[in-house]
Amino acid sequence: MAEIMKEVGKVLQEQAIPVAHRLQAIVSNAMVMLRAKAEKMASEISTAQQPAARLKDADDRAEYHMYSPVPTAQGDETVSEVSRRLVSLPGAFDSVELLFVTDDHQRLQGVVPLSKFLVAMPRMTLNELLNRDITSVTLADHPEQIAKVALTHKIPAVPVVDDQGRLLGAVPAYTVFKILREDHIRDMDRLVGIWRNSDQALSAIEGDPLRRVMDRLPWLIVGTAGSVLATGLMATFESTLRTDLAVVFFIPGIVYLADAIGTQSEAIAVRGLSFSDTPIPQLLKGEFKTGLYLGIALALIVFPFIWFAFNASLAFAVSAALICASCVATSIGLLLPSILSRLGKDPAYGSGPVATIIQDLLSLLIYLSVVSMLIL
Repeated sequence: MAEIMKEVGKVLQEQAIPVAHRLQAIVSNAMVMLRAKAEKMASEISTAQQPAARLKDADDRAEYHMYSPVPTAQGDETVSEVSRRLVSLPGAFDSVELLFVTDDHQRLQGVVPLSKFLVAMPRMTLNELLNRDITSVTLADHPEQIAKVALTHKIPAVPVVDDQGRLLGAVPAYTVFKILREDHIRDMDRLVGIWRNSDQALSAIEGDPLRRVMDRLPWLIVGTAGSVLATGLMATFESTLRTDLAVVFFIPGIVYLADAIGTQSEAIAVRGLSFSDTPIPQLLKGEFKTGLYLGIALALIVFPFIWFAFNASLAFAVSAALICASCVATSIGLLLPSILSRLGKDPAYGSGPVATIIQDLLSLLIYLSVVSMLIL
């Protein structure tokens, strides 16, 4: 019997060893696959967290938006001479919105609009039609500078010159429109939280769930911190809230209106800071007055309804809080983007969750403080 058990054990041992080897191989392969998958996901996440440049380097210079050659002439030439020369060169120019006048060294002297050139007398010289009040850009200028020059001087094409003022080419009107459209779309995307390139924005909705969590979680953490502060702020005014429950009814409305007004200011600031040369204090003063007028208008609308439904004290408190919150919201909406702009950052980031949290907290603080003073 002992010998039989010994043989059975020997057979089982011989069969178990290959099975154990196969299991070990399977486990080893699974660990290798899991490690490779984890490394790939970590690489994707780290790549997704690297902020993309505002524009590609190639698009950050005027030279990559310039068209050349462009029609040129000298100031002492007559209209008929220039017309004959241009007619003999059909299809030679990439941009024909303006006739650019240069000197003997190709330095830009001014421009002649085609509307004037086509109706001018043949013997008139270009100097008689010349518009010298013109501003040019250099090869290294940012595309936003091109749009600014085009809008400021109301010209259909922006000349591009070198360091010595020699004409190199021009940026036509349709390219200026393209620059403005791309910049507007980029700012509007960032206004709603899309601040990466299109491939990354697409992967944010179609990519790996863990990668999407890592992209979205930081903003939610900021919002959670703001919510905790808002909760603590309301707990500070617990006695006020206990005194009159109706005070709580107007908190969502006050916060929403302040956010809406602030968002309007942020969008205007993000769009306008690229073109305006007005000092920030002056802009801030105007935006504060705008918030004051908006708050007064909204307060006049809600005041009679609150008085009729509740009481005069609460109506005065809500109206006063709405006016103050409107002033603060417009100021923050302008101030945060301008601060980021001065720091060399894209001002569109100022319209993100940080601005919303600050507006919410200040709106609550203003409302509850006004209620405490006017009702209690």
